[in-house]
Amino acid sequence: MKALIDKYRIDSCTQCNNECADACPVYRFYGTWHPQQLAEACLASRGGKPVDHRLIWCCVNCRACSDACPFDVEFGGFVRELRIGRKDRTAAFEDLIGTYQRMQAGMPGAGSHVSGKKGGKKRKSPEWVDDTMELGQDDGVALFVGCIPFFQEAFGRPDVFNPIEMARAAVMLLNRAGISPVLFEDERCCGRDLYDTGDGETFRKLAEHNISLIDRYAVSTVITICPKCAYTLDRTYRDEFGALPFEVRHITEVLAEHLDDIQFREEAGKLTFHDPCYLSRYRAVVEPPRAIVKRLSSDGMIEMERHGRSAPCCGAGSWTGHGPHTRALVNERLVEAREAGADTIVTACPKCLLLFNEVVPEGAWRQASVEVKDLLMIAADLLVGDPSGGDGEET
Repeated sequence: MKALIDKYRIDSCTQCNNECADACPVYRFYGTWHPQQLAEACLASRGGKPVDHRLIWCCVNCRACSDACPFDVEFGGFVRELRIGRKDRTAAFEDLIGTYQRMQAGMPGAGSHVSGKKGGKKRKSPEWVDDTMELGQDDGVALFVGCIPFFQEAFGRPDVFNPIEMARAAVMLLNRAGISPVLFEDERCCGRDLYDTGDGETFRKLAEHNISLIDRYAVSTVITICPKCAYTLDRTYRDEFGALPFEVRHITEVLAEHLDDIQFREEAGKLTFHDPCYLSRYRAVVEPPRAIVKRLSSDGMIEMERHGRSAPCCGAGSWTGHGPHTRALVNERLVEAREAGADTIVTACPKCLLLFNEVVPEGAWRQASVEVKDLLMIAADLLVGDPSGGDGEET
């Protein structure tokens, strides 16, 4: 415990006026279990037994407390290390997601959810790719699809949550930007949730597999759909394994640079953007997704009161410690969007979309009639023309 306290400078947590509490989504709902409280408990048992505190598992790793901290304490990292070796985790969705990730870590070169090049054989495209999509061979750019195919199998529901359409939309939009991405064979989960919940051993297995895979394809740029994948491949992999010979970008960063190359129809509707934590706070990417949203709505984009780095977490976290606060966070955001005058929340994270759509259909929690949609799917639906050169607009 003492080593962790020194590593993360937890002594600093007692020297402010508890600025982190108001930023913490867990404290905002329960009125207790804030970061400074956990820090004080750890300091009190500096050399003694492990601390038992509700926030250890309720923390959603949103980094809002660190943004508010006048001493720049990386509290999320401290919580992550406190979780190592603990057996008292309560996982969301009966740990279906964690089980899938651990299974992937133990799979020796099988079970790919994205088909690609194997053993010198001709690359076979995954089922969700159609003939209108252009996939690269040696362009140096790859699209990392992440857990989206698994989310489709586990949680997909017609007309409610179809994450595989995010992958289709990503390829379509990149094609319009003049990019024909490579799809990796036998790509695995980036391992973020395992890392954040203290399972470093399994995380490293997934990371080593993915790094070896990317190296084998010799790509210079990896584009991700999920913000967590972007941060994990770009920052966490480098922190754990050292310098890597590729750059990582979230797809909104790439598309925002090619907006002059892509034609969209504008759609009536008042859109607002919900910033995913791993895009805004972790990667400091705020303007690129907004540039895209502004191109899609004839009524313009509306900002909610809390936006950018100050946007609240949706509550997904690392799929652990979910409770009444999780649903309350989603409901709070729906109300905030409605009060801002928006009729649609747009986000750019499959986990945000999954959690919103798990809660929204439940009438007891839906106090505001607001739709929640994925940015890539909206943008792909509003593309003008078709890949063969026609204008594609209906008359």
